[in-house]
Amino acid sequence: MNTSQQIHPTATIREGAIVQGAVTIGANTYIAAGAVIAANGGTIEIGSNTVIMENAVVRSTWKFNCTIGDHVLVGPKAAVTGAGIADCCFIATNATVFQGAFLSSGTVVAVNGIVHIDSFCPADTFIPIHHIAFGKPLKIYSPAEINTFHQDLRKTGFAKFVYGIDPAGLSNAEIYRQLTERFLQSLPD
Repeated sequence: MNTSQQIHPTATIREGAIVQGAVTIGANTYIAAGAVIAANGGTIEIGSNTVIMENAVVRSTWKFNCTIGDHVLVGPKAAVTGAGIADCCFIATNATVFQGAFLSSGTVVAVNGIVHIDSFCPADTFIPIHHIAFGKPLKIYSPAEINTFHQDLRKTGFAKFVYGIDPAGLSNAEIYRQLTERFLQSLPD
């Protein structure tokens, strides 16, 4: 066991799950086969009585730790990166929660729903199937509002918020070169 890990003896981690880096897992929590819990330069704290289902990915980064509370269900193929999830939330199959987001207690992210960067979900927020939640205050965008969402996201600046890269004057190729270099440099030894 990694010395930077604290896994409660009553937690269940199924064969085929990956748990790496500075990870804390609470009592009676279940990590299914194929799940990836990867602390990539930050920490991950998963509470008690939480379920991380098959092929879900939970990550931290050098800039964003990840916390998941008690009695949370993270569905199959869901992805949570550098976010805070309070107690008693449900992240459905293939849903995504991005860096800097915070989901208050009782939040539900339905199938293929997204909570984007630096967003705050008040208690009992519901993000419908295929919808995107973004902002402070939170706005929920339907698939028909994708162009409006992208305009609003550009105001925050994904590359700058997540990776500290100012994209002004850079080509897409240069942004992604810097992004991958920054990511690779930030990985723990």
